[in-house]
Amino acid sequence: MSTLLERLRHETRPLHEQTEQMFYTDALQNGNLSVEEYSHLLRTHFTFHQALETAIDRHPDFFQEYEPEVRRKTSWLLADLAYLYEPVPQPMPDLFIDWSPVSLLGAAYVGEGSMLGGTVIWRLLQKNPAIQPLLMHARFYQGYGASTGSNWKNFGAFLTRQGEAHPDEVVAAAGQAFVDYQTVFQRSQLPVF
Repeated sequence: MSTLLERLRHETRPLHEQTEQMFYTDALQNGNLSVEEYSHLLRTHFTFHQALETAIDRHPDFFQEYEPEVRRKTSWLLADLAYLYEPVPQPMPDLFIDWSPVSLLGAAYVGEGSMLGGTVIWRLLQKNPAIQPLLMHARFYQGYGASTGSNWKNFGAFLTRQGEAHPDEVVAAAGQAFVDYQTVFQRSQLPVF
């Protein structure tokens, strides 16, 4: 029998990989991500995390052990966008608006997973000549730093405790959160003139 985390990893893998490819993976790996693409990623992450944090804040009792104050990413993203003189993206207030706390666990799985992926992206950005000069003031892709592993382990334990009675709902919500992340990415592209 699979654990909830194993099910999440296995059953959302296709959507996870599809999202990664959409998010400029080739350019990141090849060291030729442009500043515009980097800014687009930051706008995408800001919109997703801002909506997720707002939704989680509506259920403080359920998410108390999630440690929402420790896991906030929007201030990091605001600082990164400000350094690039990027305007704050328009929020998507309907994102996660009617999600139950159990469904939000699935979205939090996607959001916290972005911190694991962020450690890999941070190393790739260091090798990118166009982006490297910007990293002196970058915050989001540094994530939790040395605490990344322990934060993920703590999140996994929290997710298991809170979601074990409703695994199908958590897994379905995580899949939908990946789809929503893709939608945010598409909507946060700047128009080309």
